[in-house]
Amino acid sequence: MPAQPSRRKADTSPEYIQVKFDRPRPYRWSTGKYLGKVYKEAKENRKMVGNRCPKCKQILWPPLPVCGRCKVEAGEDWVELPQTGTVIQYTYLVFPMWDPHRGERWANPYPSAIIELDGCGVYHRYWLEETDKEKLKVGMRVQAVWKENEEELGEGMGDILYFRTIEEQGAR
Repeated sequence: MPAQPSRRKADTSPEYIQVKFDRPRPYRWSTGKYLGKVYKEAKENRKMVGNRCPKCKQILWPPLPVCGRCKVEAGEDWVELPQTGTVIQYTYLVFPMWDPHRGERWANPYPSAIIELDGCGVYHRYWLEETDKEKLKVGMRVQAVWKENEEELGEGMGDILYFRTIEEQGAR
């Protein structure tokens, strides 16, 4: 009697070869005239800017073509925003977070805050330099710290490294 062929199937899964290489991915992205103004002022002057509604006089941040309150064209009445403010809420995150744009790990812990910028009614969410949770508090005064290297600028509000705690004048 002849030998029976094996009923086991041969391993037919393909073998893959993986080759990794870095390749520049140049692209052009139009920011538009309102967000473009934010990027330009941040890069060239290290300033934050918003636009003012001609009807209600509210400063729009980020700048918008139409006021959400009045439903009128906001126009281009540009206003420089202050770089100091008061923390009105903060979150103290203590788990790994990754920058989705660069794949780099962010600092851990990672305190972020809602900051009311001085005298303009604008709220801005950003991270804080202070990582000692005992020193973090609602009401603390902070100031924007910008990148110093000119070649690193060009990321709009990403040009701000963090907001640093500042002392109140007269406080001891």
